[in-house]
Amino acid sequence: MKAKISKTIVLTTLILSMLGASLFVGPTANKTVQAKSYNAANLRLLSAIIYSEAGNQSYAGKKAVGIVIMNRVKSRQFPNSVKGVVYQSGQFSPVRNGSLARSYRLYDRGKMSKSVKKAAASALNGSKTVKYHGKKINMKKFKFFSGYVAGSRLSIDGHQFK
Repeated sequence: MKAKISKTIVLTTLILSMLGASLFVGPTANKTVQAKSYNAANLRLLSAIIYSEAGNQSYAGKKAVGIVIMNRVKSRQFPNSVKGVVYQSGQFSPVRNGSLARSYRLYDRGKMSKSVKKAAASALNGSKTVKYHGKKINMKKFKFFSGYVAGSRLSIDGHQFK
C-alpha cells in the first residue's frame, strides 16, 4: 500500500512540475510563480510595454504600470502570462499602433533606459509598492491604468489607476 501511495505522489509531483505548478502553498508557491515570470523574454516584453506606456514618466510611474500588468497576470480576470496580458485584444494601444514594436527595437539595441528595465525587473520580482512624493503606495489591488480612468483611486504622473 505504501509503495502505491509513494508512486502516486511521485507521479503527481512529476506531472505538476511539467505543468509548472507546485504542491507547496504559501511563500514557496509565490516564489515559484515569480521565478516563472522572471525570464529574459518577460523582462524584454515588460520593459517594452512600460517604455511605450510610461517612458516619459518618473520611475514611480513606470513601476506602477509594470505592477498593474503583473497584477493582471496573477488575476483570474486576465490571461495568466505577461504576453497574454499585454497582447489581450483591445487592452494596450502600443500593441495596435506600432509603439511596442519600436520599443522592442530600442531594447534590442541596448538603448532602453535603465529606469525602465529596473521598473520591469522590480515588477517581475513581485514588488507591489511605489514611492511617490515621499509616500509609499501599495498597488496590490490595482488592475487598470490610463490617462483617464472613471473611478480612479490614484494618479501618478500622466496615468490614473484603479
